[in-house]
Amino acid sequence: MPNEPSLDSLLEIFSFEKKADLVRHCKELTVSSEDFFKLVLACEMWGLPLLHRITYKDKVPSHLVPKNTEIEALQNTPAGSALTGDAAKTVSKLAHAFEERRYLVGHIFFTPDKSKWHFFCFDQRDLNTKGNHWEHGSHVHFVNWLWPNFTAETVWRDFTIDDDRPGSDLHLRFIEPERENKMEIKECAFTCPVEKRSSTGLHRGMFNEDVSFKFNVEIDASKRGHLEEMLGLFDKMVSEFKVEWQKKLESLK
Repeated sequence: MPNEPSLDSLLEIFSFEKKADLVRHCKELTVSSEDFFKLVLACEMWGLPLLHRITYKDKVPSHLVPKNTEIEALQNTPAGSALTGDAAKTVSKLAHAFEERRYLVGHIFFTPDKSKWHFFCFDQRDLNTKGNHWEHGSHVHFVNWLWPNFTAETVWRDFTIDDDRPGSDLHLRFIEPERENKMEIKECAFTCPVEKRSSTGLHRGMFNEDVSFKFNVEIDASKRGHLEEMLGLFDKMVSEFKVEWQKKLESLK
């Protein structure tokens, strides 16, 4: 029976020294998008508990990429005219590309010397809640430093260059929180000065930079409920981060 998602159970992944114990834990683990976001944000902002890098790309099969001549044919077709020849072929390729494309995402968390690392990856099909190829539904793939034939460098290279996932990986249940019918997030941005560890996140204090967090919000400023929700969103994120990192600070005493 899978466990309820929690940030603590996700962080526990990083604590295992034996692969068998990790595998046992992951069989019952459920990762929520909210907890994963908190982990990524903490690592990006403070390098705690680990450093972090992300890679993503849209992979479309080469035979579905329209040629320049086909695109030009579509552009030159008068509005309202029937599509024929290369113009029709372009539309057909674009339609099939949406079905067959893969949006690949990889996250690696690692110590500065990369002696310990943890790699998560997925594409949009892995996250499908219906018709998923894995019997338990929506999931992400995971391997780490306990796999004897992998290193952080080879896993990252194979995924970013060759689009290859590590073999013998674990499947982790992954859920998105149910969306309530409230204000729709469209766009909201704010910027704060923070100390940056360098572009790789490895060296502290090399330079300072403004780091922006952006998300989309559609909000009616004339509605009190929308404004209260917006303020509640900020309060919730700030309080949860404060509690988590206060716990970590106290554990070092």
